[in-house]
Amino acid sequence: MAYTDQQLGLAALVRAALLSPPVDPRPPRWDALAATGFLGCLVSPVSGGLGLRFADTVPAFAETGRVALPGPLVETCVLGALLLPERFLGPLARGELRVSARIGDTVYAPDADAAGLLIVERPGGVLEALPPSSVRLTPRPGLDPARRLFSVSTERPGIPLGTRVAALPALRIATVAVAAQLVGLARHLCAVADLPSGAAECAGSLVDEAAVVAGDPSLPEGEVVRAVSAAKAAAGEAAAEAAHTILRHGPRGHDLWVARVWSLGSAYGDTGLHRARLRAARLGNPELYRR
Repeated sequence: MAYTDQQLGLAALVRAALLSPPVDPRPPRWDALAATGFLGCLVSPVSGGLGLRFADTVPAFAETGRVALPGPLVETCVLGALLLPERFLGPLARGELRVSARIGDTVYAPDADAAGLLIVERPGGVLEALPPSSVRLTPRPGLDPARRLFSVSTERPGIPLGTRVAALPALRIATVAVAAQLVGLARHLCAVADLPSGAAECAGSLVDEAAVVAGDPSLPEGEVVRAVSAAKAAAGEAAAEAAHTILRHGPRGHDLWVARVWSLGSAYGDTGLHRARLRAARLGNPELYRR
């Protein structure tokens, strides 16, 4: 799939921002990303964002994976932009609001200690947004020290955001965004280890296709699930293969990228889950792929 000038331009801006000296130490380069407009890429221009289609942002998300950027980027740029009320979107686009989430297939909230707002799923599939002062965060063990995980507990009511079922389109877009980051990670590891990048590029093509499908509400749900799950599974496998090779044969000095592969490989559903959903969608069994 050939990228448009708009897609390449956004990716170039993000690449330049990620190579600039960090201003904010945790997470770094957040202000620089805000200056490019990327944090509000899916926010309407009326609210201060770029108003892009998700498919236009895929090369930029891959860049954030290539440098193993820390911080709750997908949760902010995708879930925050698509699920939060309008009054939060301007601060989000300006880089003033970071969002973490524990919904859908995510067990723990990533980088919740750096977030100004948490999106959580209550029992029964009801989603709410809460400030950190309303929740108790408990650190959980993880392989990636730069992507800290937290369990979230609270008895206080939050801002209602609807149901998980209604949020499925946003969750699927977030899944593809993470898949794009995994493709970027795989490309980086292949480059530094002088490995063939065929699996990474194949996964990249599936991610590009899924990005178009995931943002089209007119398509049948089974078709969307097939595209999204194929992309996440392929991207996870390509990145994991490159990470295994790096661990066995070097070169050294890329532990951060390897750790991020393991961390993002399980985010929004691991490869096994998405392979199972892919099979269920191909067999036409919605009760399995809607979980």
